Amino acid sequence: MSNAWQPKNWEEVCKRNAGRRKLHMRKRKEQADRIVRLLVAMEVAPELRESAYGWLRITAETMKKSRATVSRDFALARRIYAQFARMFGRTLEPRIDQIKWSWDCSHYGFRARESVQSGHKKPVGHFPFDTRAGVTEEAYCGFSAASWQLRGLNRGSASTSILAALRSLTRLR
Repeated sequence: MSNAWQPKNWEEVCKRNAGRRKLHMRKRKEQADRIVRLLVAMEVAPELRESAYGWLRITAETMKKSRATVSRDFALARRIYAQFARMFGRTLEPRIDQIKWSWDCSHYGFRARESVQSGHKKPVGHFPFDTRAGVTEEAYCGFSAASWQLRGLNRGSASTSILAALRSLTRLR
């Protein structure tokens, strides 16, 4: 007789599945909390954005996690910094900018002053939380650093100021 789990009925299957979903959701939430702590540490020590060499053991002992787990957390934190920089054209400031997780912590997006000023109440971007999942162009939702430059300005006033600048150049000649 094998030690494999054998369900007795459909209800038992559903309960086990629900329990596993809750377990994985809780683990993703714990990882999200660790990531936020690492992002704050990377703000204080910017060299961690490049490499965690020499810091894995110390971080693993501090967080009471294995080195492999901490290494994945550092990789995800560096990926978040790169995605934010590509999307907003500046570095992430964890104390000001927000990373918003989906209800089950499977995806995340960003809330930054640029996106809020542009009228986006919800986070922008839809990045997978899984470090093994590849990020596609669709995750950026069509946003880049150029998306925020003119959105915060009133286009009428921007075009008026551009026209005024062009007129002043023609008067000088």
